[in-house]
Amino acid sequence: MRDLGPSPACLCARITRTVVRLLGGYTTALVVLAFVGAGGAAPGLAADQLQPVAPPLSLPDLDGRTRTLNEFLGSKPVLLEFMSTDCPHCRTMAPVLTRLHEVYGNRVSFLTVAFDRRATRVKAFAQVHGHSWCYLLGDDHTVRVYALEGVPTFVLLGPDGRIRGVQVGSCAYEDLARAIEDVIGSPR
Repeated sequence: MRDLGPSPACLCARITRTVVRLLGGYTTALVVLAFVGAGGAAPGLAADQLQPVAPPLSLPDLDGRTRTLNEFLGSKPVLLEFMSTDCPHCRTMAPVLTRLHEVYGNRVSFLTVAFDRRATRVKAFAQVHGHSWCYLLGDDHTVRVYALEGVPTFVLLGPDGRIRGVQVGSCAYEDLARAIEDVIGSPR
């Protein structure tokens, strides 16, 4: 487990990760298909058959108000993004998320956890990219409970909070769109 330390930019994801550890030391095998598929496998998010429940989150938003993951669950799936404003891969993914939100924002809740100690900087990033959804400020505890090994990391949750898929690293719009459609059950 990497510590965020003073420079979260060093957390840029290693694209070839194939296992994401969740829930403290418990290891849940979640197949993470990187955007460079191996052996003919399609890139994107892949759902784990056991579909574990996402660890709880309780973090400040950009206005200092404490928010929880449960506030976003219940009626719609949630696309949970872990990112850093210093990460070049995260900046590359910002327009992809903007487009996804334009297409799926009425059927999927978007939630971003940013690893930056300055809310004003994160707020400026969100405004520049037209992100109107909630941003939370992540901390070391978040890194540990989600066993994050890099950013960007995307976790797709069902309305019940069960993990339906994980993507570590950058990917194409089509890969995330396909994963979202698998969860919401409708064509593009």
